Amino acid sequence: MRKLSGRAGSLRIKSSSVEGAPAVAAVITGGVDAAAVRKAVSLGAGLLEVRVDTFTRTEPGSLLASFEKLKKITDLPILLTIRSSREGGQAGLNDRQRAALYGALVPFADLVDIELSSSGIRKNVVDSAKRAGKRVIVSHHDFESTPGDKKLRKIIESARASGGDIVKIASLVKSAADLRRLAGLLCSEDGLIVIGMGPLGKPSRVFFPFLGSLVTYCSVTESTAPGQMGLKEMRTELKRYGI
Repeated sequence: MRKLSGRAGSLRIKSSSVEGAPAVAAVITGGVDAAAVRKAVSLGAGLLEVRVDTFTRTEPGSLLASFEKLKKITDLPILLTIRSSREGGQAGLNDRQRAALYGALVPFADLVDIELSSSGIRKNVVDSAKRAGKRVIVSHHDFESTPGDKKLRKIIESARASGGDIVKIASLVKSAADLRRLAGLLCSEDGLIVIGMGPLGKPSRVFFPFLGSLVTYCSVTESTAPGQMGLKEMRTELKRYGI
């Protein structure tokens, strides 16, 4: 992908960076399927978000084997996410189980995502990731609405104070005003991933990276959020605008 000029950000991982905007994250669900991973690579994904909470098998031994398999298939950067059930996680894992899995899988990742709301395990996960030299995304998901400006700024402040190198905000867009409010964050803050969910938020997945949002997420097999595009559709949209 070509690098864009202007405020579009770049996502730095270790000593390299996923340059240009957007950094396209292909979301891997259900398990590490070689065909799905190779499809993501062939369609131009810049990194893989591995949603462990969607996997059919979440025993540590099985997951370790899956990540070892993934490393043999591709050298794309890996974003490790074990989403809480409060914010869309599908496996019903409790915090103790999630903490143990993060501890086991962090060595395989380049970035780690943990929710701001996961107060019981967040500090341990952040500290573990940083000791291992990984960058941390502290995230907030609201599947019902887009908060007001004051609350959004508070979320960003709290996420950074908790150790987030990058802050991710994803919220349901119900109006053009919601979309403008989210866009406003990117016009005044750096180091953010901002996503508008739902049908009215769909434009954010293509255009917010032009304002500095560091990652846009796409499905490979099945969607994990309202309004999430398939990777092929996203590539078509980006090509439309010369990326």
